[in-house]
Amino acid sequence: MPDTVTLLAGVPDTNRTLFHQIRFAVGDAAAYLGNLPPEGKSLLIIRDLEMQRARAHAQADQVACPADFSPAGGLSGDRDVATAQAVVELLTQRGVKQVKTDRSLPFLFAAKLLQAGIEVNLDDDLGVKSRRVKSADEIAALEHAQQITGQVMTKACRWIATADVDSQGQLLQEGQILTSERVRRQITSWLIDLGFANPHDSIVASLPHVADCHHKGTGPIRTGCPVVVDIFPLDTESHYNGDCTRTVVHGTASEEFIRMHAAVQAAKQAAIDALKPGTTGDAVHQATVASLAEHGYRYVPASEERELETPVMNHGTGHGIGLDVHEPILLSTDGEEILAGEVFTVEPGLYSSVHGGVRIEDMVHVTADGPVTLSPLYEGYDWLEVE
Repeated sequence: MPDTVTLLAGVPDTNRTLFHQIRFAVGDAAAYLGNLPPEGKSLLIIRDLEMQRARAHAQADQVACPADFSPAGGLSGDRDVATAQAVVELLTQRGVKQVKTDRSLPFLFAAKLLQAGIEVNLDDDLGVKSRRVKSADEIAALEHAQQITGQVMTKACRWIATADVDSQGQLLQEGQILTSERVRRQITSWLIDLGFANPHDSIVASLPHVADCHHKGTGPIRTGCPVVVDIFPLDTESHYNGDCTRTVVHGTASEEFIRMHAAVQAAKQAAIDALKPGTTGDAVHQATVASLAEHGYRYVPASEERELETPVMNHGTGHGIGLDVHEPILLSTDGEEILAGEVFTVEPGLYSSVHGGVRIEDMVHVTADGPVTLSPLYEGYDWLEVE
């Protein structure tokens, strides 16, 4: 549908596809219309108070407000409804009979368009492929986000590694028990000081909860027990995300954990080596699975039953990342073809309710010349000497 008007709508602060198109953040409803007749130009409908700023910074040929396209019966006092009404009125005035849109279009807009007799067509690729291949500016934003994430990761792992120990083996910092919750709160505080938000919190998980790879962790942290720390913050200036996981052990690690850690390190490198344009997310994941098998460990899909005591990997190798922490495509079973310019997390892991968990995660840029790890960080589990 090359001649069809393109419609993206929602709140740019939370609708990342809309933000990616207009490069303008605002907390009220907005609508972007591309290829508008008769000139084929783009137009952004936004709250009147934001028009001046949008004209200076938003990526659109023209900027208007809902009042510029008020229907005969007037606009609703509800800003979201008024924006949808203005879109319908504009398209009606221009004689537009159909639009193409992406998967994030609010149903409010679709309903108003359909009520007006305007056909709404979903383009599955709209706002997906355009976000997969990153520009040089996006790579710089992601690298900065990952650099800050690494700084905070180092602080968190060192805080755990340098803790004191009470008579019950619980870790202490400043005389207080070091819990998963306390470390997560401190991570958020460090991130805020560096201009980052932590909207999804972090993971600081130890035994036995780490057997569930996405358990956030709870309760006291103990010496000798592996702790998986996963930090995935948002840069409040660029709106791009970091995502990094490391594992730390206070005191002496068990022999089984050391074997697990070595296996995960090798699997991560195997996956990174496989990240090439033209291969698939499935192939990268299979490289991870094969490497783990060489070290005596298995991949068991999350849909299958498993013994929590036995160390296994039960998730994909990674995912796309950008304006959202999780973006297409997946480095997992049936993962699609990989494009030059994409950025992925690579994060193999092993998890056991007895031996603990290991996950090591980095952000990798796929280039024609080979994979590039953005802001590399220490991968070991003894963080005492890491600065």
